[in-house]
Amino acid sequence: VDDARIQVQNLVAELQVKVNSIRPLVLDMYAEQESMQAALGSYNAAVAKGVRLMDEVESYRKQTAAEIQSYRYQDLGFMIFRNEAIQKYRSTFDLSTRYAYLAAAAYDYETNQLRSDTTTGASFLDDITRQRSPGVITNGIPQAGGGGLANPLARLNSNFSVYKSQMGFNNPQTEATPFSLRNSLSRLKADSNAAWKSALLSYKKADLNNIDAYRRYCRPFADMTKPQPGLVIPFSTHVESGTNFFGLPLGSGDSSYDPSRFATKIRSVGLWFKGYDKAGLSSTPRAYLVPAGSDILRFPAGNSFDTRSWKVTDQKLPAPFPLTTDEISAADFSPLNNSLSGVLGDIRRFSSIRAYNDSGVSGLGAEQLAQMNTDSSLIGRSVWNTSWYLIIPGGYLLADSDVGLDNFINSISDIRLYFQTYSYSGN
Repeated sequence: VDDARIQVQNLVAELQVKVNSIRPLVLDMYAEQESMQAALGSYNAAVAKGVRLMDEVESYRKQTAAEIQSYRYQDLGFMIFRNEAIQKYRSTFDLSTRYAYLAAAAYDYETNQLRSDTTTGASFLDDITRQRSPGVITNGIPQAGGGGLANPLARLNSNFSVYKSQMGFNNPQTEATPFSLRNSLSRLKADSNAAWKSALLSYKKADLNNIDAYRRYCRPFADMTKPQPGLVIPFSTHVESGTNFFGLPLGSGDSSYDPSRFATKIRSVGLWFKGYDKAGLSSTPRAYLVPAGSDILRFPAGNSFDTRSWKVTDQKLPAPFPLTTDEISAADFSPLNNSLSGVLGDIRRFSSIRAYNDSGVSGLGAEQLAQMNTDSSLIGRSVWNTSWYLIIPGGYLLADSDVGLDNFINSISDIRLYFQTYSYSGN
């Protein structure tokens, strides 16, 4: 019994030791549980903060997206209006440049300086194409020294003011001269009627609409879908020593212009049909006189016989008119469409010229000159040209064009060109 009691006491003591050892472990467990609860709280707080931040980011993105969209629309509107303004400015400036370029080209044609000369129009053309601003313009007058387009235009004006007296622009020599196609061009005398008629027959064309010079340079007088017979007489003109007006050796009875003058230009032209049959033909014959080649001008330097060739195109040059702010601000504003009185650059075709006709008058006297109809559409062009066409439509002679041409060829004794000119001496 004692042994059993002792054994029980030992087991109780051992159990007491183990119970005592469990207490700190339970305390540790409670501490860990507290730590776990604290960590769980921190975790939940972090998750809540993250959710809150995500909500804030989403809200911020929505707000920012709305602001960016608004800014984009504003920027797009700014760019559209800015680009529209720049486009209007650019197109208006380009139009101004074209007019300035044409002014320099006209200056170059009138003065006809050597390419090496510093005052030649070519130097101004290069300067004009480099400009990117209008420059200084006071009361509509371009000013030199301020750059832009105004600078070369002001210098052009100053140079031309000096050249007016140096080259004789303010003191031109005028003259009126008739030229015979029979005598001076065909070299046919008064007793060569058969050869003259043969020459006229060689110029006869079945349809003027097939002639490039007529289609390109002449305003049609009738329906171009129908054949229009006529005479087409080609020739060239010259202003050279020892030659007549048509470039042939100068002979008796020939006429020519003075080669010592650097430029001889047309004031007006007229036609004279000598020996015209008024009884068998219309009383108002008409014809086209067309310069289709290049104008030739001699350099104005005193001892120079060199020339420059100019391919002149007769084009429309409408004058710009003032614009209001409302017109410029219009969305469809275009300088070419809204600031000009016509279409810039349209080719101007030549109309026919009424020819003076007689029944065999020997000369071109005061009475004939009074009846002569002159045309000034060629004003400013050089009389020296590499290719001319005199086109005489049969439709202006009779309703039956072929009969009219036959009567014309059989009756006409000469065709004379009448030029009123002005010329400059040069340096």
